[in-house]
Amino acid sequence: MTERRAGRRMAALSPELPPARRALAVELRRLHARSGRTMREVARVSGLSPSSLSRALNGERLIKDEDLRAYARALALNEDETRWLELRLHQANIEVSNEGRLYSGQSALLDHLLTLQEEAGLSLRDISQHLNSAGTPLSKSSIERALRHPDRALPHALQVAHVLINTLPEAERGPATRGVLNAALDTSPTNAALVLGANLALSTEAIAAPLHAATLTTLAQALASLSDSAVDTPQPSAAPHSPPGGRQSVIRPISEWNPFDLEVHRAVDASGHDTGEVLPAYVVREHDRALLNEVAAADAGSSRIVVLVGTSSSGKTRACWEAIKSLVPKGWQLWYPFDPTRAEEALEGMRDVPPRTVVWLDESQHYLGHPRRGEQIAAALRDLLMQPERGPVLVMGTLWPEYARRFTAPPALGVPDPHAQARALLAGRLIRVPDVFDDNALESASALAQHGDARLAAALAYSRDGRVTQFLAGAPELMTRYHSATPAARAILHAAMDARRYGTGASLPAAFLAEAAVDYLSDAEFDTLDNNWTESAFAEATQLVHGRMAPMTKVRTSADSRFGEQAGVAVQERAPDQAFQLADYLVEVGRAKRRTLFPPASFWHAAYDHLAPPDLFALSKAAFRGARMEWANALLRRATDLGEDVGNTSVLYRRAAVAEHSGDLQGAEALYQQAVDAGDPLAWFRLAQKYERSGDSEGLERLARKAADVEGFHPLTEAQKMEQEGDREGAAALYQQAADAGDPYALFRLAQMHEQAGESDGAERVARKAADAGHAWLFNHPARWPQGLAPDGVITIPRRFSDEEV
Repeated sequence: MTERRAGRRMAALSPELPPARRALAVELRRLHARSGRTMREVARVSGLSPSSLSRALNGERLIKDEDLRAYARALALNEDETRWLELRLHQANIEVSNEGRLYSGQSALLDHLLTLQEEAGLSLRDISQHLNSAGTPLSKSSIERALRHPDRALPHALQVAHVLINTLPEAERGPATRGVLNAALDTSPTNAALVLGANLALSTEAIAAPLHAATLTTLAQALASLSDSAVDTPQPSAAPHSPPGGRQSVIRPISEWNPFDLEVHRAVDASGHDTGEVLPAYVVREHDRALLNEVAAADAGSSRIVVLVGTSSSGKTRACWEAIKSLVPKGWQLWYPFDPTRAEEALEGMRDVPPRTVVWLDESQHYLGHPRRGEQIAAALRDLLMQPERGPVLVMGTLWPEYARRFTAPPALGVPDPHAQARALLAGRLIRVPDVFDDNALESASALAQHGDARLAAALAYSRDGRVTQFLAGAPELMTRYHSATPAARAILHAAMDARRYGTGASLPAAFLAEAAVDYLSDAEFDTLDNNWTESAFAEATQLVHGRMAPMTKVRTSADSRFGEQAGVAVQERAPDQAFQLADYLVEVGRAKRRTLFPPASFWHAAYDHLAPPDLFALSKAAFRGARMEWANALLRRATDLGEDVGNTSVLYRRAAVAEHSGDLQGAEALYQQAVDAGDPLAWFRLAQKYERSGDSEGLERLARKAADVEGFHPLTEAQKMEQEGDREGAAALYQQAADAGDPYALFRLAQMHEQAGESDGAERVARKAADAGHAWLFNHPARWPQGLAPDGVITIPRRFSDEEV
């Protein structure tokens, strides 16, 4: 087709790209950018068309093997870099979808549609409008499905193809139509029968004839009427291998295995939710090269065993899974012996393993280290590998370093050899997996994160010292530990989450956490605690999970000199206190999940008694944002008494007042905004008061929107549209959903709607919810609640603090 898109700037990668294809596209882009050459320069040197290169760099189609070599030569890549590209291309070509189908190369029809869409430059909205105008409307989800999986939505795919082909020059439409129809014939036997049947039923021209694109729409309608269900009916897969003797050993094609059934660790998203059956993008590292060579040797006919050795959660099992995916199109099967026990099934089923099978021995110590069966299993594996007529087979295993040393170390002189067979089996067959990502791996992971992989981005942000895989493996366990914690441990974690989201330092004294946790417990939970509940709760919270992570870790601390006699105030000297640090990932989870919850009274009492001045000042600002004026004043006074230099923005306020009184409202707003940027919560309140005094409801609403932007909430355009159209009930429902998540603008609008309807109780409830979320300034809380709110949200006259009381 034409090259009219060759000069356009590369678009952002689609978030829907499968991980391996995304990884390849990111690597191609990175190397292209590093070369400093334009698309046309690379095209000229490589002999490839600019449009083909553009589609490859956008992840819209996979580059061919021979074209990849030409591309590498054009960028002057060395052999190692070229091999890495080939590996990524190899993985992308065999990437398996959740249903066991290949993302890439699953049908020529998909490639035709992607190319047509690229040439047409139409969006989903544009395609939808064309279909509506033609009287054959489709929903956007149906159009997207047709473009993503045309072999499973053939009638819709042909309708979309009709729209795209009509944008081409007249001379190109005939060949494009023939290409689409021929590709539709190749999608599956079921689809081929439907295409031919519909074609004959309509008495159209032969499939190979130069049909006009409009025929596609008629054909699509006929297909839909013939059989909607047949298009979506999954094809039967090969039956599992049944060995002789009646045993039903589970040997299935690799494409039918789920990586999580093979012990690949799940991952979580940035909010702590399980992401289901989708793995993060894979970052290729040095050990993958050696592993792929072994897999290729097995596929070429030579039986192999390879065992990856690394510490917990270093990426061993995922590396094995990524490597064997290259065997999917070659028809290889996989056997994972684990039932009734790993050792018994391995020893019993070894004789039934057919050729071209991967023997999956994850956590190989369960097989080779079995006290009675280990040496027998090792001997059976050696026998399997040494019999050419039984091959080729590929044995894949993983071991922790301590087990690898145990199985391969020679026995002491005069001592029986407990692992002679295992040592002979593993000799020269171990591949080391490093604990951490090196600079190249971190660079690749960073590129993938920048192009939309949120889990890799989280791993890079919260992991330490390059321990990326440990985070990816450990975060789900971390969330499991958090959700299944005992009430006492969970109360301590919640106190730490609230402290961190309010701006305290990472190191939190144990005494503060223990005292703060009390009111996080219900009366029933508190009554069941024993005298040592804090010790057991801290022990539980610091217990390691996968990847050497823990919900909390101990940190070294020392007595703070500022807790001595300062500012003329006698303060009790403090001894060094044990302190704990909440896992960074749980800090983010706390910010997301607890943003609308205000801490109970024990939290504030414990902070007053045990935290350092900078933390007191941060909590004082949080208390003010929540209209808890008693604690805002008490903590600020405590911080000042302990010698904290509490910075203020009084100069900005004075300048803003002068500007406001002189009529320069924009200048005043800019000065207040400077105070906001300086981190002073009073500035939001000053701005809100200014708008309220002047009766500027639009300014107050604008401020609420700005606060929502700062908090990272999405604009509520649909709710605003409903409100403008008079659908107050629908708008209120949308505002309520956003308000439940703590959106300042939604809280503001919801309260206004209650007040306009004369529902003062409803407005009051929303205002208190806003206070709990830290947005009380939106409702001029000194006027609404002159004495502020108590920690539990009740309007009350606060207790007065005095030196004797503290």
